[in-house]
Order: sequence, then C-alpha cells, then structure tokens
Amino acid sequence: MRTLFYTIGSLFWVMLSLGCIKEDKFGLSDYKEIKSFEIAGQASSTTINSEERTISIPFNEEEDVSAKTPSHIEISNMASISPTSEEAQDFNEPIIYTVTAEDGSTAEWTVTAVVAEAQPQISNSNFDQWYDAGGYQQPGASADEAVWDTPNKGVAIVGDPNTTPEDLGNGDYAAKMVSVSAPVLVRMAAGALYTGSFTDGLLNPADPASNVNLGMVFTARPDGFKVDYRYLPGEEYQDADGNPLEGGDEMDIYLLLEKREGDQVARIGTAWYRSGATVEDWTTLEMDIKYGELSESDPEFEYANIKEGETWAAPNERPTHITVVCTSSALGDFFTGAIGSELWINNFELVY
Repeated sequence: MRTLFYTIGSLFWVMLSLGCIKEDKFGLSDYKEIKSFEIAGQASSTTINSEERTISIPFNEEEDVSAKTPSHIEISNMASISPTSEEAQDFNEPIIYTVTAEDGSTAEWTVTAVVAEAQPQISNSNFDQWYDAGGYQQPGASADEAVWDTPNKGVAIVGDPNTTPEDLGNGDYAAKMVSVSAPVLVRMAAGALYTGSFTDGLLNPADPASNVNLGMVFTARPDGFKVDYRYLPGEEYQDADGNPLEGGDEMDIYLLLEKREGDQVARIGTAWYRSGATVEDWTTLEMDIKYGELSESDPEFEYANIKEGETWAAPNERPTHITVVCTSSALGDFFTGAIGSELWINNFELVY
C-alpha cells in the first residue's frame, strides 16, 4: 500500500510538473507569439488576435502616429523580434513584425494603429451589405470586414436563420429579426443583430449570451442615436416552459458605451429603448445617451442597469468600446417571448 501511495505521489508530481511547462521543453522551442504590445499614448487596451496574428492598437482622434516607439512588447521565451521595441515606426500604415523562435522558425505579425475619427459611424449601419456565410446571410461585405453579427451561426445548425436581409428596393436593404420556434433543447430563438461576434468555440444553446462577444473598439462620445424600425409582436407571450404570461412581447434596441481594461468593464453611457407597441409603418426612433449612472427614477433602470461584476465609470470618461444590440424579443436570452415577433431596423446612425 505504501508503494502505491509513493507511486501515485510520484505520478502526481510528474503530471504537475508537465502541466506547468508551457513554452520550455526539450529541444529548441518553436514558440513565436506576441503576448503583449503597447505604445505610449494609446487610447485603450490592445487587441491581439493570435490565430490571425494581428494586433490592433486604438488611438484618439487626431493622434500623430507617424513616429511611435513601442513602450512594451512581450514575446515567447527564447524568441526574438524585428523590428525591435526600440525602433520608432510610422504607424500610418500597418507594420509587419517578424518573431523568430529559438528553432529558427518565423511568424509575421501585422500591427495596426487605429486612429479614431472625430465623429465616427459604425460601418454598414445602413445594412445594405450582406455576405454568404455558408448557407445563410450575414451583415457586412465579408467575414473579415464585418462589425455586425447575428446568432445565425447557432440557429442555422438546426433550422433556418432568423436574422436576414430584406430587400426594400433600389439597393436598400433592412435587417429583419424574427423570434422562431427552436426545434431542439429550448422553446424559442429570438432574432438579433449586434456589434461584436459569435464565438468560435463550442456552442451552448441553453445559454445564448455565452455564445456572443458583444462590443467593438470605439473611443468617441456621441450624443445619441437614431434608427428606422418596424415591430410586430407575436400573439402568444410565454415563458421558457411555454406557460402563458401577462402582457406581451417587447423588442430591444440599445447602445452602451464602456471603458474596458482587462476583465474590468465600466459603463459610461446608456441609451436603451424597450417597447411592445405595434409599429407597422417605418418609424424613426431617436434616443439620447445618458452619461453616468442610471437612477431608480429612470424608466429603464430595472433592465438597463449594470450587471453583476460591472461598475460605473465617471460620466466624462472616454469609452473604449461600443455595444449596440437589437432583438425581436427582449427576454430572448431566457427563452421568454412570443414566437412570430418581428423587428426590422434600417439606417442606424450615431448623433453628435
């Protein structure tokens, strides 16, 4: 028995030691990652895409990036980088950094300085561009250029996509979202359109919010937004188990401005519209952004307040991210709503 304990103990320490080994191994290392890349004066945190080997660094409007020297670059152990961190670069154009691993293999990383426009708009906010994502349409000229996304990737696995383009004629398209019956696991799937991306990992139909990365890099401070919309709520308002509920389904169109630092999210501004009113004809909705904390007297306080783990930022802070969400069923994440609810939106515009 003692021998067995010694054997198990020895295996445990071997496994623990192996588990701690990341880039150090026998032989020459082939790791050539950039783990951190910072430039003094950048507006918010750097975005690193290790799969595509791209790095995006945001700067405020009118920032001169013609001769910037990186303040900090962290790369894989035993690797080297060229150009070095001491060399100034003209970041008006993307810069290629080559990381050479210990074994001599190389990887090219594209580093881009993104200088904010003075009064930026979110691209493709007229929703006229859609591309084929493999059996369904997605908003944007292509997957690489898209800033708007939908849950179509998850819905299309077991049914038809429920966020689609609608041709209004003369090259004008709107985005149509429909709350549909889900064929497996859950009762319904709400149509939605949002800034951000659908996750690439394992899908979790029981927790739609976990499948979505909301928001995009954004550093301006608009006064509000306006958007054209129509809404037809479905007839039978039910909870996740199909039990009838009082009232009726409601749509959501909202905008959040946030300051993100690592895992910390601080809300700066909020503009949130929730309504169950039938709107048959195209109508223009205009919403002001409230900077600073919401109060209990605000009509949207109950559903628009910050979530657990988030905080409020000072109202005069500069944001790092913007989130815009539109959905045909406001409580769709909880599979509550009316199957058949339909929301159309067109011509989303930030107002300055």
